Amino acid sequence: MPDDVHLALVRSALAGLAFLDHSSDDEVDPDSAVRATEHMAHPPLALPEADRAALVAMIRQVGEEDEWARGVPFTLGLVSEHDIH
Repeated sequence: MPDDVHLALVRSALAGLAFLDHSSDDEVDPDSAVRATEHMAHPPLALPEADRAALVAMIRQVGEEDEWARGVPFTLGLVSEHDIH
């Protein structure tokens, strides 16, 4: 799959996560937002280490344009606190 496709999928997933994170309690039930975020985090956490690292690199690439995205690898558990750049 071309890198542009992967990057587009990462941007879409980040948009969904941002919606859940930035929605008010009136828009999205907070418990539902947490459950949805956990469900979105599960597949990347199951990836082999090299694939997780590639995903983190793509998220960081998006994070160069979108400050909120920079914290997503830590939020999803893809990196530990000492891995945050």
